[in-house]
Amino acid sequence: MEVSILGHVRLRMQDEVHLRTVKMRGLLGFLSYKANELVHVDRITEALWDGDAPPDPGKALQSPASRLRRVFREENCPAELTHEHRSYRLDIDQSIVDFHRFQAMMREGHRARGGGDLRVAADLFAAALELWSGPLLADLDTQWARRQRESLTNSRLIPAYCALFDTSLLLGDLDSVLNGLPALLSDHPHDESLAIRWVRALTDANRADEVPVFFREFASRLADDLDAPPSADLVQAVRDATARRPARTARKPALPRDVPYFTGRDDLLDQLDTRLAAGDTGVVALDGLPGIGKTALVKHWARSRRAQFPDGVLHDDLAGYSTGPPAEPHTVMGRFLAQLGVDPAGVPDSTDARATLLRRLLATRAVLVCLDNVRDSSHVRPLLEATSPCPALITSRQRLTGITYRDGVQSLSVPALATSEATELLAKRIGSRASEDPAAFATLVDLCRGLPLALRIVGEHVAMRPAAPIGELADELRHTQRLLDAGAHGDDHTTTLRSTFSLSYRALRDEERRLFRLLGLHPGTRFSVRAADALAGTGDTERVLDALVGAHLVDQEGAGRYHAHDLLHAFAADAAREDEPAEQRARAFRRLLDWYLRSARQAGMRLSADDQHVPELVPEEPVEALTFDNGGDALRWLLTERQNLVASTYRAAELGHHEHVWRFAGVLNVLNRHEDPQNLLEINELGRRSAELTGHRDAVGGCLNNMGTIHARRGEDAAAGRCFELAHKAFTEAGDRRGVAVTTHNMGVVHLKLGHLTEAITWLDEALAMSLRDGSEWQVANTHRRLGDAYRKLDRLPEARSHYRRSLYFSQAHDDLAGQAASMSRLAALNLDEGLLDEAVQYGQAAVDMFDRVLVDRDGTAAALCVLATAHLRHGTHRTAISMAREAVRTYQETKNASGEADALILLGRALSASGEPAAAATMWSAAAELISAPADPRADVIRDLLAGADEQSLPAPRTEGSLGGGPVVNELPSDVG
Repeated sequence: MEVSILGHVRLRMQDEVHLRTVKMRGLLGFLSYKANELVHVDRITEALWDGDAPPDPGKALQSPASRLRRVFREENCPAELTHEHRSYRLDIDQSIVDFHRFQAMMREGHRARGGGDLRVAADLFAAALELWSGPLLADLDTQWARRQRESLTNSRLIPAYCALFDTSLLLGDLDSVLNGLPALLSDHPHDESLAIRWVRALTDANRADEVPVFFREFASRLADDLDAPPSADLVQAVRDATARRPARTARKPALPRDVPYFTGRDDLLDQLDTRLAAGDTGVVALDGLPGIGKTALVKHWARSRRAQFPDGVLHDDLAGYSTGPPAEPHTVMGRFLAQLGVDPAGVPDSTDARATLLRRLLATRAVLVCLDNVRDSSHVRPLLEATSPCPALITSRQRLTGITYRDGVQSLSVPALATSEATELLAKRIGSRASEDPAAFATLVDLCRGLPLALRIVGEHVAMRPAAPIGELADELRHTQRLLDAGAHGDDHTTTLRSTFSLSYRALRDEERRLFRLLGLHPGTRFSVRAADALAGTGDTERVLDALVGAHLVDQEGAGRYHAHDLLHAFAADAAREDEPAEQRARAFRRLLDWYLRSARQAGMRLSADDQHVPELVPEEPVEALTFDNGGDALRWLLTERQNLVASTYRAAELGHHEHVWRFAGVLNVLNRHEDPQNLLEINELGRRSAELTGHRDAVGGCLNNMGTIHARRGEDAAAGRCFELAHKAFTEAGDRRGVAVTTHNMGVVHLKLGHLTEAITWLDEALAMSLRDGSEWQVANTHRRLGDAYRKLDRLPEARSHYRRSLYFSQAHDDLAGQAASMSRLAALNLDEGLLDEAVQYGQAAVDMFDRVLVDRDGTAAALCVLATAHLRHGTHRTAISMAREAVRTYQETKNASGEADALILLGRALSASGEPAAAATMWSAAAELISAPADPRADVIRDLLAGADEQSLPAPRTEGSLGGGPVVNELPSDVG
């Protein structure tokens, strides 16, 4: 629970709670302000009303007070509103009210400052001020409220800012004071405590010559507006400033200018604080991909920690990555000597002499050295030796392993900005336009993928086009080429992402450049070393990938797995089009398709018990496909690579590799319980078209059959039936007897789901005869299971048991673990129907254990969990039933099986109801109702009856754990087309 009274009054639990009237908000806000204090109605009346106070305030307060109590009760708020002796009190934990939290944080900050922990104190003061998002109780426009706001501003808010500014000045964080004070002085033009801090900040920033002008303007404003002279404290501060005005000298190196709109990076700033503590002479090398903000970070840290370096900062761009040659250490030493005030005539000619003089001059000075844009370790090592008496910061696009390993330099990689930081940075640049079109603004942030340079370029692109709707600009920049080239307006045509990335690309060796641009052909930004091998046509890319990782053009995110930033990946694709011959590009992509297809086929063969596999496609060039020791490894690989496999299918279709497309559709069907069903429908439609174009009628039937299976899982039985009919026709035309048997089976399953049990048995008997004729044990077992389902629905339980046992026998003969698990799950449900609870639990637990071993059929696991939950519910062990039903719900959610999830939610509601939790049960049933899309679905009537019973408080009384007897039961298990 959170209560906000600084600004508009708000109450939040998990989400904001709607408080309908001003008086409700006013009463909550006032009593939260007076938390845990008994307040007379007359004082409340003064706060909530002016001249329009009601004749009987006590009676008038009863309505908003009653509504607040109801809100507290309905939302389960940890607060209580009590009434006694014409007074009200809100009993509430003060830590959940922003104003009281503000005060507590300020107290804690003062304690930290008193203990000498200035950084903690500053952080606490800043965090406290962030809570002050608006005037106290902004919903109230009464004289009391206005007086209280003015009083708190003077007694709480401004002193809090002064505490923060004083602490920041002690820390040397001048920028935050110089940036934060002007707006406050504008809002409070007569506040002398703020004026005193401004004078001190100007003095510490070597801008004491501006103090007299500021003082004259401030004193004149006091005289004109308030007819008052400046206080003695302000006058003394001005005298101290002018007396301590430092003489300007050219011998103190100037600080580098801070980067506008610098945002975030608190963790990195803290790490630099730790690694370069005051007085330390260590060295930190920051590396990261082009445009990641290394230089901005160093400049900001140097300026905000200037108090640690009273003799200034030596900063130089070594041009390691630029259009010109890198700066020579000899030249940089000369520039450093000049910054330190050495007369040009006194600068030695030799590099060694310059280094000796630099070390001597720096030995007695507190100077920070910043060596920016370094090419490699050999480039910077002479400068590190020459500046060894001082701490140093280095930036480079390259990981400087040489000086890290040999010279003990600390390494720190700069990552992309977090989404929240990226959002804040872009909003700072484009200002109010960020709220013009929130969706378009979010798109712009997403396009930049946390790259500060991209965010600044996009920000400038939007700011320079104020007449263009931000939504249109976002659509324009979606095209990666436009985004890569944005920023080339004005007098600089090189400040683009493309030109920035090109400097790193051109610095690579030939084999590194080739692999980098070939990675642009990969359909996704994440890839494995084996995929890189396929693209390059070699088995030795890991060494080259290490070099690309060192250059921050790719990142390694796991053993043998890599990731390229989206914008760098787009740049690599352009580089491939420009620098790689068309024939070589086509061969590389064909090798990649062959490798993914052959590896996926191997994985599918390991996972599926079906003995009819997708036909192999002979590659044009040899590729070494992956093999898998077990189903678990195969499934993990497929789940890891599924985005790449899907993207490869689409890219293959675009480029006309139709023999690959329909095969990809076939092998990806093994993920039908893990991939988004809509994606699989679209992939199989692509496969169907490709099969039509290549004349493979059996493949047409296979894709249509897969689409029917997906529709069936989604509960779209009519669409499933149409697909199976078309598939049956295609298989018949192709003379594919196995395909005809499968679609005959699936037509029977559709009739089974629709409740047409006689028709279902007819179709399934025909399918069984075909499969027995063809000797397909897997299909025979599958069809026996479905016949068992049909007879079970007809309540012909002995016949159902016979078919289930036969399905188990044929699955065991075929060594099909998934089929065995499915058969045992059916037998568990059948035993449940017959009231054999112990046998049901035994079969159900065995099914769950076996499903966990095969991994691929998570829906089967969920169905078995439903059986177990039902058995425990009927046995009266309600908590176990609830636990298993919840697990079934989670499992169906993982597989995106909405129909199965609805069944599991109904069961979970029954278990909760039986355990005496009617409100929780009703929540589960309502959630199930939202998942049922077909109005004719009989479960909709069941849920309506259950909810009606809950409304009438006629839910069953809870049973005692361990008791026997009847109870709620799921009559039908969710099932998929097999």
